[in-house]
Amino acid sequence: MEIEVLQQGNSYSDSSYYDILQVKDDYWICGKYGTLKKYTADGQLTNISYPSKNLDIYKMDMLDEETIIASGDKGVIYTHNVTNGTWTSRQIAGYEDACFYNLAVMSPDKIYISGGNSKIAHSKKTVPEGFILESIDGGITWKEIYSNPFKMVWCVKKNPFDNQLYALMYTLNKTHLFKLEEGQWQKQEKIGNSIFHEIQFTSEKDYIATGGWIGKKGRVYFNDKQVVMNHSGLIWGRTANAKYELYPACNGQIVLGDHHGNHKVFGKKLNKDFSIYEAVFTSENTAIAIGSARTLLKLTIKES
Repeated sequence: MEIEVLQQGNSYSDSSYYDILQVKDDYWICGKYGTLKKYTADGQLTNISYPSKNLDIYKMDMLDEETIIASGDKGVIYTHNVTNGTWTSRQIAGYEDACFYNLAVMSPDKIYISGGNSKIAHSKKTVPEGFILESIDGGITWKEIYSNPFKMVWCVKKNPFDNQLYALMYTLNKTHLFKLEEGQWQKQEKIGNSIFHEIQFTSEKDYIATGGWIGKKGRVYFNDKQVVMNHSGLIWGRTANAKYELYPACNGQIVLGDHHGNHKVFGKKLNKDFSIYEAVFTSENTAIAIGSARTLLKLTIKES
């Protein structure tokens, strides 16, 4: 795999890119300090105008074909109508010191957000104060349906095969998978003894969870096997097409998989040990990846 650096900063104080979302033919990138940009098919990177509060934006998704929802720091949520260009911003009362770290869209009306203490997202040691919120009116009003001061809820995820909601909850050096059943969060199983940041489902019961430790080993756990990447650091997520898998990791590294259990770590020397948080395929053999300190990479997979 060939990795080309399209952009990067010089220090960790530079705005990080946290999430990337395909919006029609473009790719929207959000991040630290309220960064919101658009990457176009011809390689142009431009700012998107919106009612910024200069607060981190952590996650984006589509509510429907025309509406984007984004969650951020200090209890802030944005929605955007792609057709008419209008924006709505809300700060949820009682969550001014919380980060809305992840979100899951079950339908245009039903949405879930997970997170915890804002200091956790800024790498500060504190009580996690994890929670999950539910909206049944398209993100206008929210109700807390789970809270635990000693757990951080890194991820809420819809399983498209059973249309159920799951969550990864981390505490005391271990991560458990929970499922929402009849309004109650039921523990399903222990995923592993480290942070697992993301989970994706490949059937009603099969999953792929990614995690590990920053600066140490990366982990990709399946139901029936565990893959350890000795030098990748924490593996932040996964994206896949019919032919390949990409696992963004730490220190400019990305793991390439082939859906047959074969994985290889590729890396690019960056200005510092910047993490790569997300990747998205732009064609069968090309992708872009984003990370800390304004890192934007172009990936080209060479056929063997």
